Amino acid sequence: MPERVSQPFPQTVGGWLASRTPPPPDPLRFRIMVALGDAADHAIADTERVCLDAAERVLSGLFVDDDGERHEAADLLAADALVTYALEFAAESPAVFTERATRALERLGQLHQAPRA
Repeated sequence: MPERVSQPFPQTVGGWLASRTPPPPDPLRFRIMVALGDAADHAIADTERVCLDAAERVLSGLFVDDDGERHEAADLLAADALVTYALEFAAESPAVFTERATRALERLGQLHQAPRA
């Protein structure tokens, strides 16, 4: 039986995301990393906030026309994945998960109310 090789504990947001199994398909992983940008290098403790910030930016960018038409399905999938990862990270602290999840959903729920530039 082969020995298990222990993986080093991820130290960054990007490292934590790379440790998720199963990994997302390559095109989705690419969109997630584009959405995160330099924030992928932030400390792992910032994962929840960084993922929610990126999801919010992506979702805000999806509604370009006055009618709120979605132009990029890949971006919508990336935003969904980022929110999922944020909540997955928050779930690692069960005592505060409900509060964090509620706050995240309220934050994203307010996107449609934001004034358009």
